[in-house]
Amino acid sequence: MKSRGYWLVLIAACLWGTNGTAQTLAPQDAQPIIIGTLRIALGGAALLIIAATRGALRDGKRWALLPTLLGALSMAAYQIFFFAGVARTGVAIGTIVSIGSTPILAGPIGYIARGERPTRRWVVATILGIIGCALLVTAGEKSTSTC
Repeated sequence: MKSRGYWLVLIAACLWGTNGTAQTLAPQDAQPIIIGTLRIALGGAALLIIAATRGALRDGKRWALLPTLLGALSMAAYQIFFFAGVARTGVAIGTIVSIGSTPILAGPIGYIARGERPTRRWVVATILGIIGCALLVTAGEKSTSTC
């Protein structure tokens, strides 16, 4: 069953890798907040339909309102900041930095939210993510040294 989780993450990565393309292919005057709102609305509706068809809404349990609202606000903020960043930096840099920052942020979030200690695998992924993002961001800089 654990391997199923890997496939779901891989599918999600393919989907979030299209964020920058959505911004680029959107009409010229489309604002990041509109694109982000549409993505969240469509994604939220899809998740609600999946939950309803699986019977998850009929079990009589109450939704954890505070974590749900925090997650919704976080996702909405991500959409706005991501699309605004893509509009300023371009699809390649915006997408790669967002994907490269995932392992960097996963360790502290896992520790804070679940008490999971970062592993060696996380350290390696974080180092590679930092190096990759640094190379990407500095690749366009011109040398100012005069030797």
